[in-house]
Amino acid sequence: MPMIKTTTTENTTSQADPRPRFGIGHMMMQAADVSALTAFYGRIGMRVVVQSDQFAILELRGGTHLILRPGEPGQAVLDLIVDDIDDTRDDLLAAGVDATGITRGHPHDRFTSEDLEGNVLLISSNHAMGPV
Repeated sequence: MPMIKTTTTENTTSQADPRPRFGIGHMMMQAADVSALTAFYGRIGMRVVVQSDQFAILELRGGTHLILRPGEPGQAVLDLIVDDIDDTRDDLLAAGVDATGITRGHPHDRFTSEDLEGNVLLISSNHAMGPV
């Protein structure tokens, strides 16, 4: 099995701020029904910042924004991390979508689901290596 190389704080920008330099500011996703998909993501734990029938902005941890616009659905893959993977899976099931069983193991636990429009959701337990 190949070894996995990990990084250290040597890759950060300064001693005073140990966070990585880059974060993801915005991600775009197309939706057949912007309002319904916005409500779905709000129900499972994203923060709704702006919402209309033609445009929505949802906030994720770390300040990343998911922008929903009208278009062809089911084209995105979101690889998301959460602190409580069991609770998140339960919330997705309660929101009306299917989810695989949780695979437990190194470096994190994970499962797969889809949103209401067929976008793939890869959900993993948090495995951050320090402040993010």
